[in-house]
Amino acid sequence: MAIGLLARRHQRSREALADATARAVLAQWAKVRPESVARDWGRLLPAVTAMVQRGQLHAAQGSHTFMRDLLGPEAANAPEIDPEQYARQTPDGRDAMKLIYAAAPRSISAQRRGMGARAAMARGAAFLDMIVRTVVSDTGRQADQAAMVANRNVRAYVRVVELPACSRCLILAGREYGVSSGFLRHPRCDCTMEPVTRKNRPTPLDAESLFENMSPAQRRKVFGEAGTQAIEDGARISSVVNARKSMDQVEMFGRTVQVTYVGTGPRNRKRPPRLMPEEIYRQANGDRDTAIRLLYKNGYLR
Repeated sequence: MAIGLLARRHQRSREALADATARAVLAQWAKVRPESVARDWGRLLPAVTAMVQRGQLHAAQGSHTFMRDLLGPEAANAPEIDPEQYARQTPDGRDAMKLIYAAAPRSISAQRRGMGARAAMARGAAFLDMIVRTVVSDTGRQADQAAMVANRNVRAYVRVVELPACSRCLILAGREYGVSSGFLRHPRCDCTMEPVTRKNRPTPLDAESLFENMSPAQRRKVFGEAGTQAIEDGARISSVVNARKSMDQVEMFGRTVQVTYVGTGPRNRKRPPRLMPEEIYRQANGDRDTAIRLLYKNGYLR
């Protein structure tokens, strides 16, 4: 079976919860005066922390509902998580109130460096938006995984990725992991997981399938013009994405070109670097046969 409707619904519900919690917190931040950031935010901090912890609680509670609705009898006798335990601290063990307060010194520091009041407050707001969404989403994922580990019918999970998504998540879409394997994510990541059992066996929705469902604008935004062209010409998505992890500029062919050392072995000068897709298309100069030959030569096609 494909990634289930319930898994998609669970992901969207978690994303909506993170969004609602972040919006509520930012509404409170909007009450803070630039000339009195520490005092105003300190006064609001207990109520704001409670908002975030409620978001964490609801995220954890959603795990039990998801597992019960998805697995039915296979979830009947499994131990249940305690949602309240997931709202006592941030997922990485930090004190939530201290983390939330950190928006204040960021804005104060920005003003002291000469940034305008409006821009400085926007910096604090961006920080809050990032941490609140991340904390709520990570809390939910922690609860999901604990519920899966506790259920002996669950032998693995697959990564559920829904568009729009970043390139880092796209190349992990649909991969199957051991039930206790760590979940790779980035700040504000909204990916979730679906359990694999004897009866629930989702078919991975891979990066290529997601790429086919992306609009031209989405493709360009995620992979860039050259990266999109390389993928449409047949390059592996993972090769294009991973190449950007180690971009560099070197002198080759009598001029400066863009290269990558990912996929060439240890980074040393004994093995030549690979051309980036952007450089390949510049060198091909509109000749598709040349572009494809260089994509093969540089390991983007096989």
